[in-house]
Amino acid sequence: MRADPGHRWPGERYWAQHQKDIEAAGYMLRPRYHEDRTFSWTRWKLPRSWFEDWQKRKINVAPLVIDATRIVDGKQVILKRLPDDRTPEEIEITQLLSSEEYRRHPKNHCIPVLETKRLKELSETLLVLPRMRPYDNPRFRTLGEVVAFATQIIEGLELMHELHIAHRDCTGQNIVLDPSGMYPNSFHPIKMNRSKNFYWFAKSYTRTQRPPRYYLIDFGLSRYYDPARGAPLDHAIRGGDKSVPEFRGLPDQCPPYNPFQTDIYYLGNMLRTDFVQKYYGFEWLEPLVADMCHEDPSMRPPIGVVASRFAEVSGALTSWKLRSRLVGRKDSFILGPFRWICHVYRTTGYIVTRTPAVPMPPDERPSPDYDTSKVE
Repeated sequence: MRADPGHRWPGERYWAQHQKDIEAAGYMLRPRYHEDRTFSWTRWKLPRSWFEDWQKRKINVAPLVIDATRIVDGKQVILKRLPDDRTPEEIEITQLLSSEEYRRHPKNHCIPVLETKRLKELSETLLVLPRMRPYDNPRFRTLGEVVAFATQIIEGLELMHELHIAHRDCTGQNIVLDPSGMYPNSFHPIKMNRSKNFYWFAKSYTRTQRPPRYYLIDFGLSRYYDPARGAPLDHAIRGGDKSVPEFRGLPDQCPPYNPFQTDIYYLGNMLRTDFVQKYYGFEWLEPLVADMCHEDPSMRPPIGVVASRFAEVSGALTSWKLRSRLVGRKDSFILGPFRWICHVYRTTGYIVTRTPAVPMPPDERPSPDYDTSKVE
């Protein structure tokens, strides 16, 4: 077999092979995925990493997810493949949470679907989603920014549980932020600190200046559990977090579990590992996180209790505490003074302009661009 001249991962080659089908559906992939592309680095004696069309997606993401541009208006999006032999529940749940009934719900923090494209020749469906960033990129700067993040994600999971839907993989890797406010001119999909054309640094604002909205994504393991059938029990399906107590041992040896209680563990463990253990200043959150990660699933509080307890403990924090700089337990002592000076300068501006210490996004929610009730 001829070697791929673009050094694409095997999963990337799928997109190159079907680039014209996707273009016919209204979406343009980056030049890297054009099958007959002459790659830039072959014309210059320069490092390949200097060129936009060398930038690769991660090998574990490439087969199912790709960045693209909507041809009609230049909107940057993400395309996600859903083969017919995969989980039909993912399409149903994603579209339900993007429907007219729920997309403007104040607690809805599930990623909206812009469109679904049916590729009959390939026996699969493409979900068209807004382009997002990992929830922790760029890094959080203040404790108030973390409170805004946790409030939104707890709300999002609360709505899913109210609809009797368990996420079953609500870990940090399945949480993103909407960068449209923080990055008004967008950014490169792989090198996210670069501009869209890759050759400049992307213009950006802090989370406090332009509060982002956070979203839960990836409903491939999510399920609806009919409350009329009694207590929801299911067989073990491991998500991204392998530390769940009820999943210890071989999968066929694990007793049926309550997926809603496991969601609580996933969320609590994410808060514990990504904030309580990573930064100073989260002692106030430790009791709630400990309860959410209880070894006995039945002892974990339901999401409604988690929401009320979090609102109570975060509401007791002073404005001074909320505006305090996040200091990582492994931060460099050399960079610390410089970060402190920058923090004081920014915070003074926030106080003068009366910028809220907990930067919540505006209530207005953009409506999806397409009718999500149909699969073409």
